[in-house]
Amino acid sequence: MFSIEKEGAAQVVVIGLPNAGKSQLVSSVTNASPAVAEYPFTTHTATPGMMEFENIQIQLIDTPPLMPQSIEPWFRYMLIRADALLAVVDLSNAPLAQMEAITTQLEGMRIGIGERKAEAEPDILLQKKALIVGNKMDLDTSENYTALKNKYKEQLPVITISAKERVGLEELRREIYRMLDIIRVYTKIPGQKPEFNDPIILARGSTLEDAAASVHKDFAASLKYARVWGSGKHDGLMVKRDHVLQDGDIIELHL
Repeated sequence: MFSIEKEGAAQVVVIGLPNAGKSQLVSSVTNASPAVAEYPFTTHTATPGMMEFENIQIQLIDTPPLMPQSIEPWFRYMLIRADALLAVVDLSNAPLAQMEAITTQLEGMRIGIGERKAEAEPDILLQKKALIVGNKMDLDTSENYTALKNKYKEQLPVITISAKERVGLEELRREIYRMLDIIRVYTKIPGQKPEFNDPIILARGSTLEDAAASVHKDFAASLKYARVWGSGKHDGLMVKRDHVLQDGDIIELHL
């Protein structure tokens, strides 16, 4: 089955209807060069690219338009494996109807997005983190954006950008990172400076023991103690294995 290996801190799949601007978005924030054109159905396969956010890389995957008659088995598999989804809509062309079509097609694959609603279909098996991206804000779309945000604000974060004019892209990067709900933790060797170029990526709420296990599978078992700079009451404080880490913490493991 066709698949794309995950790279970087997380894998985010970009979905949307024809001509929403998915490929332009991916091209604008990554090193990828998917086909970009003003006419629909330009994208025929999945194209990955790496997006920089501060000192980490997040993989974005451009995908073919989300159309019922063209959904291949690999597409659902890719959505399931992804850490999160970006739902891109064209703000100049009935964005509420576009989101309705997107959610309907996802539900047909037994996938829900955002906060699970009380009245959600009982056969939804998988709930995915997601962000709605209203594209083409350079056009006269403020009313459509307001309507979109009011409709989904309790369920999903909604932002607006212009991929073509490269407006709002820094906010997009931040919102993608926030949506993923991950943290960066840095390691240091006793007596040396921290290593800031290659952070450990963990789910928010992870503990010191989780961090040790991510460095090496045997470290969690052999960990004697650790010191933490950042979330401790004092810098360099000795902490227990169940200490909950925060974004930007520095840890010094003693085995």
